[in-house]
Parts: sequence; structure tokens; C-alpha cells
Amino acid sequence: MISTHPKWTFNIELKKWFSKRTRGKTLHLCCGHTHFDFAVNVDIDLNASLDLRADMFNLPFRNDVFDTIICDPPYRLAIHKRTSWTREIYRVIKKQKGSRILLKTDFIPYFPDFTLKELVIYQGARYWTPISLLLHYELNNPTLLNYIHKNKEAL
Repeated sequence: MISTHPKWTFNIELKKWFSKRTRGKTLHLCCGHTHFDFAVNVDIDLNASLDLRADMFNLPFRNDVFDTIICDPPYRLAIHKRTSWTREIYRVIKKQKGSRILLKTDFIPYFPDFTLKELVIYQGARYWTPISLLLHYELNNPTLLNYIHKNKEAL
């Protein structure tokens, strides 16, 4: 388990960026002190503005639940933890056309079948500060395996 001790919140500019790109049932993972009314806000820290306390590496949701996932993981997430984190996001995102993964990170993760549609370099209000990458992934063409998985009873 990672405790992020969230003491930050998205500014209005970031809230608008994420809100504008969100579609359908939304998970806001690692929410810190940013609460979106349209999302299930999840964090491990009880001091966060959360709806549900959960570990980002072991989410209490079934597979293929969310149309959109918003996440700002702990800054400098350890490299050996990144694969577990991306697997868990991939597990709970719906594998259907238009599903979106929206991130604020300092690295570019890989999600099978998802295309990186938009990348923005975000510095925030201070100069000489670490940057973040705002990433918008979208599922445009689910693979044949995902189609078969979703439609196995009809086939």
C-alpha cells in the first residue's frame, strides 16, 4: 500500500481539462483533495476528498466497469510498481470504443488497444518546477479478442 498524503488539489484549469474529456461512468483514482461530482473518487488516504477508500493496485471493482478513468498517481511512482498500476486500470476500464484513460503523470504508460490521443506538457503556476504530462488515451478499435470476449454468448 502507498499512502500519498494528499495535500494538493487540481486547480480550475486542470479540473476543466479533465472534465471536458470525461464520458460516462467515471472513476477518479488517487483523487487527493480534488472531488469530481460526476465520478467515484477513490484514494487510499482517509484525509482525501474520497467516496471510497481503496488501494490503486487492488481496486474493489469488477472488470470492465468504467467508461473513463481519471488518475494522478503519486509523483514519481516507482518503476517496479507502474506495471501493476496500469494492469489494474486496464482491468476496470471498459474495452469498448470511446473508453478513455486520462492521466496526469511524469511518465507515459502503455495500455493495450488504447491510443494516446493527446499529450500536454503541464508546468503549473511555478517556474523551475517538475513538469507533468496530461495524457488522453482512447480506445478506438477494440481487438477481435475483446469483441469475442464481450460477445461470446452471441457467437
